[in-house]
Amino acid sequence: MRVVVTGAAGFVASHLIPALARAGHDVYAVDRDASRVGELPATPVEWDLSQQRPDLPEVDAAIHLAQANVPFPDEARTLYAVNVGSVLELLDHCRRCGAERFLYASSGSVYGFGSAPFEETDPPAGTDLYAVSKLSGELVVKAFASFFSTFIARLFVPYGPGQRARMIPRLVERVRAGEPVSVNDGGHPRMNPLYIDDVVRVFLAALELDGHHLVNVGGDEAAGIDDLAALIGEAVGREPVIEHADGGASGDIVGDTTRLHELLDLRPLVPLSDGLRAVASRS
Repeated sequence: MRVVVTGAAGFVASHLIPALARAGHDVYAVDRDASRVGELPATPVEWDLSQQRPDLPEVDAAIHLAQANVPFPDEARTLYAVNVGSVLELLDHCRRCGAERFLYASSGSVYGFGSAPFEETDPPAGTDLYAVSKLSGELVVKAFASFFSTFIARLFVPYGPGQRARMIPRLVERVRAGEPVSVNDGGHPRMNPLYIDDVVRVFLAALELDGHHLVNVGGDEAAGIDDLAALIGEAVGREPVIEHADGGASGDIVGDTTRLHELLDLRPLVPLSDGLRAVASRS
């Protein structure tokens, strides 16, 4: 299958593209700077997703991972152009070339915060522009559902080796250095992170699905910052320094994964302790 993957220099794509190539797919790796994807087993394609779409190769499927998560409000126009406009551009390209599959990486942040695990039927309540843009991208995908099969993955904290400047690698750095880890009043938000190898398995399996699917993509274990810090401390051999703070999030960001496991045969997932140990050992 000929597959175009956007956000090719990003964390998820850097693991997914080699797996797609090993599975026998011909991969086109889209990034705003084609030189950043030169070592991946894919044909590089240069496209700044905030700009007009260039000529793209004809493909059988698209996996749209690219996103902007930039400062608000100064970069609001860029955020919306990338997170919504480029979705429309790629969908239109796939329609024109007769593609069969469109996979879209959304975010669990579309739900906002809650007191119980979110199911896919729960109404989205995220109000920040990033969450709004991801939900808008979902709606654009649904508008094209008559042209090909679709899979919308609401990702909950994907993590693993090679990730930079995100919550879990920052926690590893702080615990290892003996720096305080701030925990909000009540321990919120709790979340259910998913190890990168399992994220890759989700997208590989979804590439074979017919029909239209909206799925929470997260782990089976929910944890707060204090829980993550304790597991990281065990991995690096250092007791975390916990600093309790007032206020914080009003709830959790945990996705119910019943639909994920009913649709895809994924278990067992990588345990959170094993995944965090792998991150710590390679950072």
